[in-house]
Amino acid sequence: MKILIACQHFAPETGAQALQATKVADALHEAGCQVQVLCGTQLLPVGYRRYPVMHVPAPVRAKPESLLQRMRWRAGHEIESVHRRAAWVREMAGRVVRLDSTFNADVVMTQSTPFRSHLIGLALPRSLRQRWVAYFSDLWPLSLTPYPYRTRLSMALKPLQMHALHSVLSAARGVLVSSGTTADRLVDEWPAHMRPECCVVPHIGTPAPVGPPDPALLERYGSRIVHVGKLTRERVFPQLIDAIRLYGAEGRGDGAISGFSFIGDVDPSFRLACVDLEQRGLVDFTDEVGPDVAQEISRAARGLAVIEARMEESPFLPSKFADYATLRKPILAVSPAGPVRDYLALNGGGVAVSHDAKEIADAIRLFGRSPLLDAGSETLATHFSAQYVAGRYVEAFRRLI
Repeated sequence: MKILIACQHFAPETGAQALQATKVADALHEAGCQVQVLCGTQLLPVGYRRYPVMHVPAPVRAKPESLLQRMRWRAGHEIESVHRRAAWVREMAGRVVRLDSTFNADVVMTQSTPFRSHLIGLALPRSLRQRWVAYFSDLWPLSLTPYPYRTRLSMALKPLQMHALHSVLSAARGVLVSSGTTADRLVDEWPAHMRPECCVVPHIGTPAPVGPPDPALLERYGSRIVHVGKLTRERVFPQLIDAIRLYGAEGRGDGAISGFSFIGDVDPSFRLACVDLEQRGLVDFTDEVGPDVAQEISRAARGLAVIEARMEESPFLPSKFADYATLRKPILAVSPAGPVRDYLALNGGGVAVSHDAKEIADAIRLFGRSPLLDAGSETLATHFSAQYVAGRYVEAFRRLI
């Protein structure tokens, strides 16, 4: 099967979108597909990985410093993301047509985030749109997501963004999403006779390297629960701080969890509220590190944390959850109903708790005492292995095309 992937972010970028898009291309190549990638990365080198990678650099708008300017920047960014006649979109579409003239792809897959990657598909001729599949890593637009992600700005932009989404879903042969909850929310927005064909394909986790963790990292993080990645304001809540404080107040015996480590950027208000916990060693912070270092820290940790926002139901499947699972480390998930809870309930590999302080504190204690949480779940890891997910992609392509 020949697959032409069009996306904005790709290696050697190291953001979550770039890492996931690269893992998908790598996995499809390893599964025996012929893969070519056209991306918008600003970084070099591209050229060949194990397959051809070409690029049309996407324009980048620097974020301003002041709050008012950032609000204007955000609104402008969202409007630009649905601009079908943008120069980058048109140039990418033209390159796809030229590449396909010699490659003759069976599938043309556009990948978001950002949404404007899917506008490339709309600019393709009809013959190529018959082979076009749109992959959404997360539910879009934000107006379809629960509070706190559904903001006043997202509701103001909803008519414009829903029109763009309708255009994509109407023109593409099918849609791929990372979770069943996202698929349900997406499909429920459309009348029954207009609902898009939708398949669920999970994220690919980064496999663990061979060999034991670094001894220095094991000494530092071996008794800690580690959260890797950004902790944004939407996912900060006072009960998490109360839970860590409650756990610390009850004493820590031999073999107990010594505290939480946050690797990556955290919301400033959260760090400020944790000053006393940081002084007592119950919390520590490390600035953003590269993906290889983050993975080594994760391997050394006693457990790994997924922290979701407070909402009735989460449509999100965080890519870090897939990475944690394939490391076969026990997972502490502070999550509402949704994909993370479903995976843990069906496959084991960790504990899911609500946003209640006592429940979180009890789960922290459990990580220090229960031999059942000495390792993750092989069954859970399989769901996010490159081989398994590549097979899901191929099955979806055959169904949709």
